[in-house]
Amino acid sequence: MLGLFVSTSFSKTYVVGVENINYYPNYTTINGKYAASAGKEILDAFAKDAGITFKYKPYPVARLFTTFLKKKSKLDFKFPDHEYWKGPDKKSFCKKLGYQPSESAVGSAGEPGTGINQKCIKFSQYAFQYIDGVMVKKENLGKGQGALKKLGTIRGFTAWDYIGGIKSGKIKIKEANDFQGLLKQISKNRIDGGYMSISGGRHGASQIGLAGKLVYDPALPATKSGYKLSSHKHKDIIEKFYKFLVEKKDMLDEIRKKYKVYNIYKK
Repeated sequence: MLGLFVSTSFSKTYVVGVENINYYPNYTTINGKYAASAGKEILDAFAKDAGITFKYKPYPVARLFTTFLKKKSKLDFKFPDHEYWKGPDKKSFCKKLGYQPSESAVGSAGEPGTGINQKCIKFSQYAFQYIDGVMVKKENLGKGQGALKKLGTIRGFTAWDYIGGIKSGKIKIKEANDFQGLLKQISKNRIDGGYMSISGGRHGASQIGLAGKLVYDPALPATKSGYKLSSHKHKDIIEKFYKFLVEKKDMLDEIRKKYKVYNIYKK
């Protein structure tokens, strides 16, 4: 008698909430689909290593936060994320779940005073670094913050490093839908500078013939940080992702170099 055995393996599928925006090379959604980028390639590599499947669900930036911060959220993870982003909303969410905030709490990468209880929302280490700063015309490099009367931002993002000047009215904000639109406004002198991801700005400038003409001004205030994976449902998988980032560093560095997000600032 011939016995027929069929072996079928199933990997568990998790839903990752992502931003419905073209923020390449960091991460990008094109025509409603999460597309090739540093973020996607690193997450896909982890999923393969862990024997799980990630399904990516794009949302507008603001809606992604509200969808994620629900006890019965349809999302298992959020990427990118950081303790500081919508911090008060996260602390309020955690308090409703019975977790008290602590202003002495530190972030997963050692950031001080996040107030987010990691027993509530678990954050990974940085998948990769980023700089959010100001790009200007090369001839305006080094003119200082006083020269920024009109500052451009990507729609849905806040230039936190300039919030004081914005609130006082010293700096006027003008939004654009993407990097290229923002860069074109700088080139045409419609704004004095654009606050954006520097890796994204450099890539965008190269795509429209402005590489070298529009540059990052390191003398201006900027945020140097990193993108994290977060979850309030699957803290064990966040722990696995943390180990993956450490153990597969050499392989991941190749991905970071491929997308030009490798070690873009030195700690």
